[in-house]
Amino acid sequence: WTTNLPSPNLRSSAQARGAKIYAEVLGYGLSCDADHMVSPNKESVARCIRIAHQSAGITPAEVDYVCAHGTGTAANDTVESGAIKLVFGEDTPAVSSIKSMVGHSMGAASAIASIACILAIQGDFLPPTVNHEEADPECVPDCVPNASRAHQVRVAQNNGFAFGGNNAITIYGA
Repeated sequence: WTTNLPSPNLRSSAQARGAKIYAEVLGYGLSCDADHMVSPNKESVARCIRIAHQSAGITPAEVDYVCAHGTGTAANDTVESGAIKLVFGEDTPAVSSIKSMVGHSMGAASAIASIACILAIQGDFLPPTVNHEEADPECVPDCVPNASRAHQVRVAQNNGFAFGGNNAITIYGA
């Protein structure tokens, strides 16, 4: 489901106040499949990504970076990668997980990942997935292994999942 509620022009309001704009929330998607308490559902996650893209008014091809929920478990990472592949096809953008650096902060995980997305936009770099040893063939092809790299990031997608099949995807733009 999506809503088309009228929203104030926040960018012009911030500019009028002289605020530094780090990034803009372009859109978001929410879904809940309630399929399993701790295991995400690939189709539900893919639907949430599509809702977020629609809300942001973008196509998958416009996403430069995905900050994955990426818990480092086979159960989560293969399902999340599968959902990303369903939406992006063969042209998946770089996907990394900052949890490899900071751990899983439970309810704060998406907020911390949002900061990583905004820093990636501001600094034109892709955050790494550290401690990467071997690629899982079921996962996305580019997890930015072990070291960040320069890359222009105009649009970043932040994937967040929670207990009970709750999914939240946020899209940030320059």
